Amino acid sequence: MRWLGAVVIAAAVGVLAHALHWTEKHHLQEKAKEMFFHGYNSYMTHAYPWDELKPLSCEGRRWDRKERGDLDDALGGFALTLIDSLSMLALVDPVEFEAAVTRVIHTVSFDRDVTVSVFETTIRVIGGLLSAHMLATSGAVGSIHLTYQGELVDLAVEVGTRLLPAFKTKTGLPVHRVNLKHGLVRNAPALTCPAAAGSLLLEFSVLSRLSNIPDFEDAALDAVLALWDRRSELNLLGSTINVHTGEWVHTHTGIGAGLDSFYEYLLKYYVMSGDSDFLDMFNQSYVSIEKHLLHPRDGYHREVDMSLGNQFVHSNRVSALQAFWPGLQVLAGDLAAAVYSHQQLFDLWNEFGALPELYDRSGTGSVVEWAKHYPLRPELAESTYHLYAATKDDKYLQIGRKLLQDIDDTSRVSCGYAAVGNVHDKRLEDRMDSFFLSETVKYLYLLFSNDTSVVIPKTAVNRNALPASHVVFTTEGHLFPVVPSLYQDATSKRRKFRKPHQDRTCAAPYSLGRLTSKNAHLDAAVTIRHGNLHIKTLSASPAQFGYKLSDGRIDGALYAALDDVQTACQDLSALAQAIRGKIVLVKRGNCSFTRKALYVQQVGGIGMIAVNSKSSGGRDRTAHRLYSLSDDGAGTHVTIPVVMVSKRDGLLLQNDVAHCDQELVVSLSMLLT
Repeated sequence: MRWLGAVVIAAAVGVLAHALHWTEKHHLQEKAKEMFFHGYNSYMTHAYPWDELKPLSCEGRRWDRKERGDLDDALGGFALTLIDSLSMLALVDPVEFEAAVTRVIHTVSFDRDVTVSVFETTIRVIGGLLSAHMLATSGAVGSIHLTYQGELVDLAVEVGTRLLPAFKTKTGLPVHRVNLKHGLVRNAPALTCPAAAGSLLLEFSVLSRLSNIPDFEDAALDAVLALWDRRSELNLLGSTINVHTGEWVHTHTGIGAGLDSFYEYLLKYYVMSGDSDFLDMFNQSYVSIEKHLLHPRDGYHREVDMSLGNQFVHSNRVSALQAFWPGLQVLAGDLAAAVYSHQQLFDLWNEFGALPELYDRSGTGSVVEWAKHYPLRPELAESTYHLYAATKDDKYLQIGRKLLQDIDDTSRVSCGYAAVGNVHDKRLEDRMDSFFLSETVKYLYLLFSNDTSVVIPKTAVNRNALPASHVVFTTEGHLFPVVPSLYQDATSKRRKFRKPHQDRTCAAPYSLGRLTSKNAHLDAAVTIRHGNLHIKTLSASPAQFGYKLSDGRIDGALYAALDDVQTACQDLSALAQAIRGKIVLVKRGNCSFTRKALYVQQVGGIGMIAVNSKSSGGRDRTAHRLYSLSDDGAGTHVTIPVVMVSKRDGLLLQNDVAHCDQELVVSLSMLLT
């Protein structure tokens, strides 16, 4: 049914804050339920037993074709949308829920020669199976508890067992993909992100507790702690890590894609298990995120460097995935911050009638060209639900009404709901991800409930009520009832938590693993060590004059007092005693590189590292290193090596010096020989 006659009066925040009549709330909840069944029935009619529905083609998306590359990592030929819909069916139709559980038990097999995402399979399949099991045995969903025998746990154990080989790495961090029949895939990519590697703990811990097989929780817990042990001094993680070496490949950090659910599960595992160490971990992360990532003026969270924080802003892009954050802030008890951050994100929705995958706040602001789609994501609806449940402010009902109406008006087609391919012209894409049924319409349905203090009310059909305060929502929107007796020994793993962060700014090993032949054109290297311990290696641009590093490495103590040296465009005699015999850090600008080098050379400096004054603007860290340090004609008089590092790496060098109580030794050499 199309929307008829719903009027939204625009105010400063895009909606008018007046109470909705109970009849309208009831209508909106019924509408959310109808939207779910329009999508679910379309899937069952046109796509089942394939994993997902193609709503424009009215057919199933084939797992064996991998038409969309990484987007198809969630597909495995195991009726994914059916499994992902089970917990929503439990809320809206106990009879159909029981029928769907029976269908899964008798028709779904995981003995398949298919390579899948460990993360997606865990949160969608294992999470869906375990949530359905816990709801089926709760007495809160119809009469299924009278006949159900726990078969869904057996299926979840089978899936979990087939995923466990992914954790067989030196670090304990799981590889991103695994084959369900053969295990580890030869030459599988070594890179993963904290969200993929560290957001398995809710599902795997519940699986272990229900099955009495500790291997699942042990593996997921070790992965979380392996990531936490590699946090920076600011208690932040990078965005990409090598699962074999444990080294950060990309050091920028945010709360959107690649990191979101890691922080979410720190707090939710605490709620589920009562293990206060995870609350401590979350609190440390949260304080740092709000300090370093939150823009002081516009209220959006940015991407920054994990070690430098707000000293080095990587990107001002807003990810649609970070719309989960206000909901997590509600759970954390920071309600005022949740209200504020939610408003900024809803402003974006209000502008486009959808939330683009990436929006760049730089300048006047614009949608990122390759990320202008909206795949019917649930995060804004999720946060809206949690904020209304916490505040009872009708503003959030009106926001939810707009979300629901925009989705129905834009994306409804004859065979379900189609993702928005372009938020500007509302062109549709032939995809309906399973999370639309698992999460998006679920949160809208719950938002308009007559009583948000319960998730499932006690009725003539449902023997027991399920209070919202007794439920943890997984990152896929599945309901996990909190059962304290399952986690009586939840502190058994604390032995690893007390390990201090590994910022590696002083006296700790670090390798050059992230440098590959792809950046072999970056000729020079700046290597920092403390005594006999290697700290880090930075890439640099070599000068076209002075000592040629191909003739041999130059070692020396680092003089990094930039406030004294500045741009080195003046006589440095006053600093001669401090500089003599050292490699000197200088700022770019005001004069030529040759002139700087001559001033450093004249007072006994044995090398010079210029720090670029221009930021790479959030692009790949290597972009700045294409600069050429040319000779202005005086280069024949320069006898010391001269290189230039990025603005970010210059800050890292200064940070290293500040955190070491002894002199650092710097080597200038060729990057690759």
